Amino acid sequence: MVNFTCPKCGAPLQVKPGTQLSVCSFCGTPSYIDRREAIFFYILPFKIADDAARGIFKRWTASPVCPKDMETAASITGLKKTYFPVFRFRRTVDGKEQVFSRPARGTLLPGMYTVEIPPGDMIIFDSETKTGGAAVLHPDITIDTYLPELKGTPIDQSLVYFPIYELTYRYDGTEYAMVIDGSSGRISVTNSPKRSSVSYVAVMALAFVLGFIGTLLGLLIHPLFFVLVIAGIFAGKLLAHRVVKKPNGGAA
Repeated sequence: MVNFTCPKCGAPLQVKPGTQLSVCSFCGTPSYIDRREAIFFYILPFKIADDAARGIFKRWTASPVCPKDMETAASITGLKKTYFPVFRFRRTVDGKEQVFSRPARGTLLPGMYTVEIPPGDMIIFDSETKTGGAAVLHPDITIDTYLPELKGTPIDQSLVYFPIYELTYRYDGTEYAMVIDGSSGRISVTNSPKRSSVSYVAVMALAFVLGFIGTLLGLLIHPLFFVLVIAGIFAGKLLAHRVVKKPNGGAA
């Protein structure tokens, strides 16, 4: 047996080696057992349903950052509901409270180093907690890994199971991945298709050339050409936007 201390009431906890969850016999508080201490153990429930996550992806494909045909051409190939372990640190820095989060598991998933944990929504994670069919990933990083890099004086620290959707999709023959925050709907991506600006640049370049010619004609022949230059620039910009505008009238 290994001796730890309950993070809530300070009572002794006797834990078998290899155990990750212990319940205090005095106050009933469940604790996550890190390598060197017992810490509070929470879960952040999903607020975004599966259909809503698909809708978030669909709206994102219609945004200006995506290719103009992506809304109709991209298809979801996988949607996995997961609870990802994150360490939450509350610390006092320069007299003010700050909250830091770090992944408790090695990962290449985007956004796991910048998750935002709303404190009011956390609940204690115990044996009776319902996960709604989500996969629960266990930590493989110890909390003291991050302590040397954190600023300030510690207030408390905890392990939080954070809700995410791991979504994969196919576009133009290539597979891509993203993470959707199951609490707020926030999207995190590392690599995604980008909208080409070639058509826009080509039309604007043509408008510039015509404007330059009009300026020369205005200087050499008649000032009326200056009016035509201004009109041409605005017409070129309008045409350039129409070139990259979606065929169905959606936002570019």
